[in-house]
Amino acid sequence: MLIKTDNIEFTSFSDGVCDIYAEDEEGNKTYKYQSLGFSDRALGFNRVFAARAVQDEVNAVIRIPKVPGIDTHDTLEIKGRGKYDIILTQIKYDTNPLSIDLTLKQLEIHKVT
Repeated sequence: MLIKTDNIEFTSFSDGVCDIYAEDEEGNKTYKYQSLGFSDRALGFNRVFAARAVQDEVNAVIRIPKVPGIDTHDTLEIKGRGKYDIILTQIKYDTNPLSIDLTLKQLEIHKVT
């Protein structure tokens, strides 16, 4: 008799680091996480066209470790790439370690000097 095991994907979060923070109306930042590792994910057609159907834009998807306190509309900053608004969080239970996929909308682009 065969015992079925789940297909678990290992994630290394080695594509870069990001800062996640909340920002109030006056521009004050409250950092939730700094130098948090992430891995880039493929941005599929379904996600892009679903966002366009509701007059929204999706620019990137990244995967971070499962940490508490990440909310939609927090700001995520990747040095050298820019600032993003988190528009969707999806917890992934089939990864090791557990992780969260973040769908991002670009706010501003950093200029490399």
